[in-house]
Amino acid sequence: MKTLTVSKARPRLGGLVDEVQNGAPILLVHGDQLAKLERYEPLDPDADSPRLEAVLLEAVNGPHAPSSRAEMEAVLAKATPSTCT
Repeated sequence: MKTLTVSKARPRLGGLVDEVQNGAPILLVHGDQLAKLERYEPLDPDADSPRLEAVLLEAVNGPHAPSSRAEMEAVLAKATPSTCT
């Protein structure tokens, strides 16, 4: 993987994009920050249906998946005062 500072990459950006499109990722350094340039291939719903399905299932089953009844009851118990004054 090629590593360049941003200042050295700036005048060569077009050529670097060509390299990335040919499969050679590039690491850019800007002070103490790093950014990786790599080829991006959007999903094609017709050609990539198994891959698309896997990505969508991963999103649905992610950390925002619905809570169980027990989890919701525990939240309710914490939020409900035990005695009214």
